Amino acid sequence: MANSGEILSLYKQDERVALQKLFDVYYEPLLLYCYRLIRDLESAEDIVQDCFVHIWRSRRLENFEGELDRFMFQAIKFRAINYVRDQCRKDRLYSNISEREYELSAYFGEEEVGKEMELLYRTISRLPDECRKIFLMACLDDMKYREIADVLNISINTVKTQMKIALRFLRENLTRDAFSSILLFMSTGK
Repeated sequence: MANSGEILSLYKQDERVALQKLFDVYYEPLLLYCYRLIRDLESAEDIVQDCFVHIWRSRRLENFEGELDRFMFQAIKFRAINYVRDQCRKDRLYSNISEREYELSAYFGEEEVGKEMELLYRTISRLPDECRKIFLMACLDDMKYREIADVLNISINTVKTQMKIALRFLRENLTRDAFSSILLFMSTGK
């Protein structure tokens, strides 16, 4: 893009104006590029917006040297690849959950499994916010502890501690079968 040098020069003078210019110049081309990669407009919008937020928070342009065009499009490409990978993991996990629910409903009856799943979701919703977020990222998004730490900008020890808290809470508040189901779900994708 013709304005990349101008944006980098402007960043040294006025960060806010430069970031607005960066957004104005790159948002639509990056959105189109991301959409071509993942074929989901809403998710493409989220990916591109998250990329801009990351650039702003990390102050990545402060000492940036190189081709801004290439950097921006590569950042979106990697985020799109991660999105597709995560969607495949989720699909695999949901498939495993559906299979497990089917097996349980065949054995126990559909109504009993529905009650068990409702209890499970209700109990998870009672976890403290940060703890629940980390737990869901690990279970539903099938993310490794290191990935969660990187995404949330926290230490891996914090992730481990929050997971211990979540598992202890769930073990104490669920039946043994429901808690075993959680452990099964956590182990299916890893």
